[in-house]
Amino acid sequence: MSMPFKKNGLIVFLLIALSAAVVGCFRHEPVRHLASDAGLVVPGKTTRQDVLVFFGEPDERQTLASGEEVWIYSQVRKSLMRKTPMVGNRLGSEEYDVVNISLAGDLVTSCVYRMLDEGEFKRGGKRE
Repeated sequence: MSMPFKKNGLIVFLLIALSAAVVGCFRHEPVRHLASDAGLVVPGKTTRQDVLVFFGEPDERQTLASGEEVWIYSQVRKSLMRKTPMVGNRLGSEEYDVVNISLAGDLVTSCVYRMLDEGEFKRGGKRE
């Protein structure tokens, strides 16, 4: 083998190893599309099982005094600055997609999608 091939092969190997290491640093989280999935829900027609197919298990469940259940789905969307390693939690912003689905028996009675900023989310969805 010639020396240039060995040198080029080593460079290619190092580039592949470096790119694999960089890709490995990123966490792959399942992608949820709460806003568009909420559009699939039709109160009075969509069933509990349909909701589980569209959204999966809820992030939170509440039972109201009336016996009605509320399933809550939420997802945080971080700005590019917020995703910056080590300093990101002091930079940028976060927004939250929240879907509240009310169920009476096996049927959905209401489905509400909201996008909240950090402050609204921390206040339980209430505006100042």
